[in-house]
Amino acid sequence: MYRIDSMYEPMVEALLSARSENKADRWMACAAFWLGRQQIYNVPDFWLALAARITSGLDAADKEAILDQLSNKEAALVSSAGDWPETPESLLAVVAGWSPEPAPVDLYAYAASKRYAVETGGIVINGMSVMTDRGSQSLITGAYNYVQANPEVTVKFKTAAGFVELTAAQMTAIANAVGAHVQAAFAAEGEVNSRIVAGTITTTAEIDAFAWPSNT
Repeated sequence: MYRIDSMYEPMVEALLSARSENKADRWMACAAFWLGRQQIYNVPDFWLALAARITSGLDAADKEAILDQLSNKEAALVSSAGDWPETPESLLAVVAGWSPEPAPVDLYAYAASKRYAVETGGIVINGMSVMTDRGSQSLITGAYNYVQANPEVTVKFKTAAGFVELTAAQMTAIANAVGAHVQAAFAAEGEVNSRIVAGTITTTAEIDAFAWPSNT
């Protein structure tokens, strides 16, 4: 359900936008008079002064059409209209609240998140899918240390497709490949951070488009 006062927002935004562009049209005068009569956002004097200033600058036909609909007090405002009235700070604060500035994106945090996704996204080694999440990295390190101390053994190793039996040489190859992948992911993040500092990467799309290590 819309708020009752939400109908005012597009009217006020359009009016203030047109005013900022130094436009003076009949619809603006009508809108400003209406806003003033309704005391919208508790700044009736501003709306009426704005309406009077706009009306005073219209061509004769449009000006006369509006004057025919005004009270004596409102018509007197048109006759004495001077410079453009200053927009009240309270109104500017209200308008600013409708469309707050989006929170700036932390590019470094985004790059770290991207690196983590790449780092832990797994790799394929000789057709075998190997998981590279943090838990799997620790298990691979442990298995590597084990076969270094016991080069004659074979080890059971769980891949994304299930269990396989590996020799010490095969386990070593996997550990080296995973280590290289993880290091490449961190190296890529470091390069992205350098480019953020240099100003050559300024968006999340450019971070995504960077040459990150492949997971396939």
